[in-house]
Amino acid sequence: SGSSILLQSCLLALACLLPWSFCASRHQNIVNDDILHAVSGAVGSALSITLLYPLETIRTRLQVDASLTPNSSFFLIYNIGRKEGIRGLYRGWFSLVVALVSLNFIYFYFFYALRRWATAQSESFNKVTIDLIAGYCAGVIAVLGTGPLWLVNTRLKLQGVDFGRASDEVSKMNKTQQYTGIFHCMYKITHDDGILTLWNGTTTSIVLAWNPAINLGVYMMLKRHHLIIGASDISNGGALEAFVNALLSKFIATVVTYPIQVLQTRHRAGIKQDEEDKQSTRSASWFSLLLGMYRGLESKLLQTCLNSALMFVVYERIVKILTTLTKLKDETVQKS
Repeated sequence: SGSSILLQSCLLALACLLPWSFCASRHQNIVNDDILHAVSGAVGSALSITLLYPLETIRTRLQVDASLTPNSSFFLIYNIGRKEGIRGLYRGWFSLVVALVSLNFIYFYFFYALRRWATAQSESFNKVTIDLIAGYCAGVIAVLGTGPLWLVNTRLKLQGVDFGRASDEVSKMNKTQQYTGIFHCMYKITHDDGILTLWNGTTTSIVLAWNPAINLGVYMMLKRHHLIIGASDISNGGALEAFVNALLSKFIATVVTYPIQVLQTRHRAGIKQDEEDKQSTRSASWFSLLLGMYRGLESKLLQTCLNSALMFVVYERIVKILTTLTKLKDETVQKS
């Protein structure tokens, strides 16, 4: 089909772009700086999501299970923990960490590489525009490279979960389907549904690449001009400024793109509407449909904003540490 051909073309372009970018950076003697930011972003995301993973769990449940009452996030965490234990709250944690670390490593690497390239073309370009475009392009590359990991994570998080009002076929599949890990899940999906199924939701993911683009673009703008906290926080290492800037920028990005995230999660989970659900959807008002597309927003905002804030605090600290170590190494080499 046309979508399959488009997906294959995008993956082929990605395979060609990765080695080209690495070689180009090496030629300019700046690959270490790009990798420094990539490693910092990857480590920061792994630490922050580990602390806040229960909020990610309930956000996913609310997006796909219409029978789940969207009460307080902490109340839902308590209920899931009581019924399913700590394993229920952290189901799919490892696969998410693998997906998130891979995504952020690729994202930060290409963001700084593309931004540097765009700035080198002309210094007259608006910096916010460059950040948004570079962020979106880096997001698309990261999505194509890590799409299967995100689909696997969704399947692992939801296996064994009763979706309440979901169709009998989907409920049966989730109760009986047991994946033993990331690679087994990939193998089963590829064997049963075809390899391109691993990239289910890629179209919405490409649209959602605007989420990290807006997030990082607003963050860089706030950081560049010290619009909220001010330059006085620099004496404290910039931790407060990074925290508040990341919190606000992620809030804006999440509210703008959340309905698309809901559609993506339902698609990856394999949730399809039965005739009763389709009829109720057709008879519902536009306001009710809009509210339905924002199910789980409270837990998503709580989880993703705190996660982004913690990630950027760790990211900024690791960048400073690695930059200092790199300078010391260069000075040692020059002296010797």
